[in-house]
Amino acid sequence: MFKKKTPVPPYILEVLTTEYLIDGTVDGDTRLYFPKAEMVSPPIELNTVKIQTTRPVDIPAQYCEQFVLVGDNLVALIPRIEIDQLKQYLDWLMSDKPLMGTFYVAHYKISGKLMFLRKGFFEDQMHMLDVHISSLAQGTHWGELDAPFILLNTQWLHGYAPGEDSVT
Repeated sequence: MFKKKTPVPPYILEVLTTEYLIDGTVDGDTRLYFPKAEMVSPPIELNTVKIQTTRPVDIPAQYCEQFVLVGDNLVALIPRIEIDQLKQYLDWLMSDKPLMGTFYVAHYKISGKLMFLRKGFFEDQMHMLDVHISSLAQGTHWGELDAPFILLNTQWLHGYAPGEDSVT
């Protein structure tokens, strides 16, 4: 009759905020979104967490067993799992209008392919493919990130420089 879906195991979720890179483990059925204090939906809970600054200060990484994500300062969610395993995968397939470019978000430079639901209309949260993230703050000890997929909080988007093969 019906084929029972195999449960997704816990996976690593990296969270880029305006000040920190936070990584920890989430349940496999975690829905990705940007929880805000005024939202009715629950916050995202991370386990076995490492918190490091992305600012130009020398602060040692912090560790904790649990961390709860809330607030407006979340810039990007970076799941370290195959995109087709994520709970919202079918929703993201509808976003089929890519914009290649370099996006200036908070104090980060994010290169990749921003996926639109409606050509030219920015949603509150949008996903990006084939992403490279670097900091524009001089003297950071943080480095850079590459990811096949991120969920971007466009609240922090300052603007973008369209790249080759852009569809605008």
